[in-house]
Amino acid sequence: MQKRKRRFLEKGQNLMMLRTLRLEKAKKAEQQKELTINNALTKCKLTSSEVVPDINNLLKNNTIGNLVESLGHGNRNKIRANAADALAHIASGSSEHSNLIAKAGAVPRLIRLIQSPDLEVSEMGILCLGNLLHFAPNLRDFMITNRVVQKLISIIQAKRTCTLMLSHVTWVLRKLCISSPTSRPDNVDEIAQALNVLLYNPEDKILEDALMAVRNLAHENETIPMLLDLGVVPRIIYLLEHPNVLVQNAALQALINIASGSEEQIQELLNNNLLPHLSALMSNSDPDIRCHVLRILQNVADGNTFQRQAIMNAGLLHKTLECLKGDAIPLKSAAALTISTLAIDKDKNLLYYLMRQGVIPELCNLLLSQETDIIYNVLDMLSTMLDVDPSFLAEVSGIIEWSGALNKIRMLQSNEQEEIAVVARKIISNYFP
Repeated sequence: MQKRKRRFLEKGQNLMMLRTLRLEKAKKAEQQKELTINNALTKCKLTSSEVVPDINNLLKNNTIGNLVESLGHGNRNKIRANAADALAHIASGSSEHSNLIAKAGAVPRLIRLIQSPDLEVSEMGILCLGNLLHFAPNLRDFMITNRVVQKLISIIQAKRTCTLMLSHVTWVLRKLCISSPTSRPDNVDEIAQALNVLLYNPEDKILEDALMAVRNLAHENETIPMLLDLGVVPRIIYLLEHPNVLVQNAALQALINIASGSEEQIQELLNNNLLPHLSALMSNSDPDIRCHVLRILQNVADGNTFQRQAIMNAGLLHKTLECLKGDAIPLKSAAALTISTLAIDKDKNLLYYLMRQGVIPELCNLLLSQETDIIYNVLDMLSTMLDVDPSFLAEVSGIIEWSGALNKIRMLQSNEQEEIAVVARKIISNYFP
């Protein structure tokens, strides 16, 4: 009996010792794991002074792998947040850095971090995803298949989401809406609805990114009808009056793409009083604003005769001519393209008005442009003016000669762009033999 008791006690002691050894081993493994993570974080901080972290060193020390491992559920929130922050920094190096991070399995883990109850963990996860998208847009479709859109929309829908977090989410949505060479998001309607909510946020940065996301969506003509159905147009046009120039710019860029749609879609813009707002912006001192306005007018003028007439009825032709006579080359070029599109109907009264406003010398000056589109449109416009009415011929050809443009047109007959060479040859053979 005594012997059996002693054996039982020894067995119990052995089990306790075994359990203690196992606990100590697990503790050491955990300490080693934490040390590895901290080393990875330290190495990343050491590279933060570099513009681009050295990829070879990161691979040699398995820094990226250790940081990705640190995003897992078993780690403390502080470590997960720091790891996401470190990966965001590495991603900013280049597309190669970002793709290495994705290849290490970071994307699904970062997407899981988005809904963490810990605000810092969630924020760092979103920012890291944004950096990955910014530097490696090819990751967009992979992120979408991992349900990143649904996670971001759930944050927008949450009532207690702070402004800073909404700003991060909107920035990532802006990146996700960039047109992909392979496909557009399947849940584009959900994204558009979320953006429609964000367009009413009072924060300037959120408005700017939401508008740029709409611009990116409207790059695909198939999405324009959906955006119109959601009623985003009145809000975007209203934001043209926003005091922040970045918001104004973003609203204009969104409207440029929306105005590239069908005549019916262009008419929707006109029905929402777009032209009076554009007329006011043509007096803006910022040349970028006026360039964007002219690009919208080009798209509207590309519609139908009534829409072109609406531009002129709104007094925008006169303001376009002022841009053509200015000093800024981008403005002059944009104005020339707008005037060329407005004159597409070859209306004699309009062409006569343009001639009397001194358009021809300004157009001739643009033949020195390096942009083939500009050169072609200028030549086409000059050809139209020479051809539309015999009574114009002597005056138009005389202006072309004394402005010095004739030699330039002769040189353009051998231009490598065949369409330019054809128009130049037509002008010379028909009017300057």
